[in-house]
Amino acid sequence: MELHQFAALSADLTGFDCRELQETGMLHTYRQVLVDQAGAERLARLADSLAGAPDGPPRFEDDSARELARAITHLWYVGAWPGLSDPLSPANGAWAPEAGPYMVSSRAYAQGLVWRAFGGNAPGTAAQPHGSWADAPSEAAPPVGARDSESVVAR
Repeated sequence: MELHQFAALSADLTGFDCRELQETGMLHTYRQVLVDQAGAERLARLADSLAGAPDGPPRFEDDSARELARAITHLWYVGAWPGLSDPLSPANGAWAPEAGPYMVSSRAYAQGLVWRAFGGNAPGTAAQPHGSWADAPSEAAPPVGARDSESVVAR
């Protein structure tokens, strides 16, 4: 899957547009995590199922596609891979230490979309000025391209 295709897939799942996802600096890393953990074929099948429903929430053909969509959304929002119930086994048959849930990196945590969604910063990643706790948080605008209805992965 090409990087721009992964960005479009991620935008459909997260509600953030491709530009905002690019700004996180995590596109390459997350695409590689997905290929390593789910495989290129499974990722392509998910993209195909999403392409079939451009005007509304996607209808996933099976639980595997729904689980992968949720995992991708989780990855973008919190910077951690949640694991899959049917993980990809390594080509050499060895045990894969990252087959279950794991934090991708400290950078992934800091760039999680959850912080952008409410206009904040990940705790411990950005210095705040003295007394900042006394001010109300800034108004967070809804993500560009966000859907008005239910979350994409809820179905």
